[in-house]
Order: sequence, then C-alpha cells, then structure tokens
Amino acid sequence: MPRQRPAPVSVEPGWLDRSLNRHLAAGIVLMAVLVAGFVIYRVREPDLRATAKREQRVEYTTIGSQLFANNCSSCHGDNGEGGDSPTLNAKEFLQSTTDEQIRLITAGGISGTEMPTWSIDLGGSLTDQQIEQIVTYMRSWEPTAPSVPDWRAGKAGTENDHADQGAQ
Repeated sequence: MPRQRPAPVSVEPGWLDRSLNRHLAAGIVLMAVLVAGFVIYRVREPDLRATAKREQRVEYTTIGSQLFANNCSSCHGDNGEGGDSPTLNAKEFLQSTTDEQIRLITAGGISGTEMPTWSIDLGGSLTDQQIEQIVTYMRSWEPTAPSVPDWRAGKAGTENDHADQGAQ
C-alpha cells in the first residue's frame, strides 16, 4: 500500500495568499465589467451611428444651402430650379446622377461651358467638405423634385415645356 505523503510546508505567509486571492477576484470582476461594456456598446452602436449620420445630414444640408446660395444660385437659380444653366432640382437629373458624379462635376467644372472649377485642389474656392455639403443639400431636393424632362436647358427649357403644354 502506498504511503501517504505529508502536505508540503507552505513557504508563503498567509497574508500574501489572501492578497493574491483579492487581486484575482478584482481581475475577474474587471474582466466581467469589460465584457459587459463591450456587449452594451455593440448593441447601442448602430443607433449611435444612425443618429450621428442623421445629425450630420441635417447640418450638411443647412450649410450646403448657404454655400449653394453664395456660389451656385446665380447660374442655377435659388433652389436649383434653373437659370441660364441646367435645372438641378429636377427629378430626371437627381435620379440619373450619383453623388460621386455631382461631386466630380462640382469639383472639376465642365470644360467648354460656364461651369467653373470649384475644388480648392483644382484652383477653385471650395474644400472637399464644402462640396460634399452642397451635394447633400442638392440630394435633399430629391423627394419633392419636379419632373423637368429638358433639365439641361435651364429655365429656357422649362418655359418651352410650358409653352408646349399651353399649345396642346
């Protein structure tokens, strides 16, 4: 029959063992709090992002309307309804043009036309963020944009459409 061995003699004082146990317990509690915090963060994050995006869109629309009034309305009309230049507040234009296309046209202008370069990187006066704000403002027209089939002609095209409708 095997002999039982005596328990090893503890070389550590009792207070050290109690201190180690307290630190281990505190570490486990801290880990549990961190895990719970990450779970709560992950649950709340989509709502926080959606709220921030909505608030940014509202702010960009407000600033974009001021930038549009100061830089674009002299050619495109106060609300993009056309002037000497194309009607931007037209269902046909807004549905057929992506935000990136509007950004590129605004930034680089259109050679051979009176549409200037607006990007500060290309010699204009607007930053990329300001151009993005104008695009956001223009996109805000989309839900209520009128149908203007000849949007490229500006007000001249709109007046011709009305004259054609009156003749019918």
